[in-house]
Amino acid sequence: MTLGKGYYLTPTLKFSIAGIFIPGFSAALIFVVQMGIGLLGIECSNSWTILWVLTTASAVTAPFVFIRLMNKSISAGNDFTTDRLLTFNIIEYTFIQCALSSLFTTGKTLCYVSDGQNGLELVITGWLALPILIALSYYFDIRRENKIAETTEN
Repeated sequence: MTLGKGYYLTPTLKFSIAGIFIPGFSAALIFVVQMGIGLLGIECSNSWTILWVLTTASAVTAPFVFIRLMNKSISAGNDFTTDRLLTFNIIEYTFIQCALSSLFTTGKTLCYVSDGQNGLELVITGWLALPILIALSYYFDIRRENKIAETTEN
């Protein structure tokens, strides 16, 4: 296992460069999921509320799951690869992007207002998600180094 600084931070910074250009793609995915919820017979603005609750809970839970899996892998003598970090970054980016949009708009606005701004909030919140991902990766690096040090002491 390598202890190098920036083990998770460096790939996340690279992802963030791409993240500047991709919020429209993840916003489209979020709209597809919202429409899928609507197909279950749930009114449009209510489907946004459901989606925001689910993505907020998921955005909070996902880092804990990542740390648990990382610790388990390191304890078993393996390294938790940066490939898994990329998967985490994509998922967490989308969760944070959607969850933050609830602070800037309402379900009624997204569903029924046609002022040309529908969905623009999701692009902006995609950009706001990037510093959060960077901070999480920095924290993951610290946790990883501590876990490796703890494992080598035992």
